[in-house]
Amino acid sequence: MSIAANLRLLCSTEPSISAICRRIGINRQQFNKYLNGSSRPSAANLRRIALHFGVRPAELMLPQEEFENHPNVTSLLYGAAQGNVGPDGFDSAFLGQTIPLRRYLGYYLSYFLSHSWENSVICAMVRLDEYEGMVRCRSLERSVDPEDGSLFLSKYSGRVAFLGGRIFVMEFQTLARDALVETVLNPIGRGQLSYLRGVTFGITSRQRTPFTSPIAWHYLGRDIDLRAAMRKVGRFDRHSRQLDLRALKILSGDSAAPKP
Repeated sequence: MSIAANLRLLCSTEPSISAICRRIGINRQQFNKYLNGSSRPSAANLRRIALHFGVRPAELMLPQEEFENHPNVTSLLYGAAQGNVGPDGFDSAFLGQTIPLRRYLGYYLSYFLSHSWENSVICAMVRLDEYEGMVRCRSLERSVDPEDGSLFLSKYSGRVAFLGGRIFVMEFQTLARDALVETVLNPIGRGQLSYLRGVTFGITSRQRTPFTSPIAWHYLGRDIDLRAAMRKVGRFDRHSRQLDLRALKILSGDSAAPKP
């Protein structure tokens, strides 16, 4: 059965079958039957499996040779095989990521605590898209100093990788050209996408002081009213009613938020 062979191929790119089952929400014993070809996934489970790996259900049913030669599958296998060996080790972390990250592509509002202004939250615009066989991240921060009205604008461009069940984002500040920012996100819950939580490491916009902050990404979609979304970008008082309540709970360390 080609679907079993294709599924085994995809699973070979991840470190643990058990972890895959937990993320998809399928019993390990049942999943093993899919892998050995003794059982075929239901339509619902096929969609869940395809969503996890970032492929379409119909692609999983392609003949094995055709599936192996699919451009996205080829890049995924290449990235998994390269690891971090050799002079291209760092770059290889971002190769073959279009499949596992496909479900995360689109626009987000990113919320994190400001270390430039006391009791403030920064809301930034983030977009993930495919570019030259990798997943690219582009971000925009726009803040107005509440004391003197000065405008602080920061743009970032970077790459994204899905490693060990976590999303790693490495960005370069393209305007000032003097900083790298790393964000690590943890997709929690079965099918969870609306809100991603994690931590970010960066520098303040005024003193250029290194800091770390909890972070929450709110998924907006792939086709959005960008002008309307941009009106939510900026610096906000931590108690502002304009802030996303669920994102604010994540920043406050509420382990119960968000619910899938």
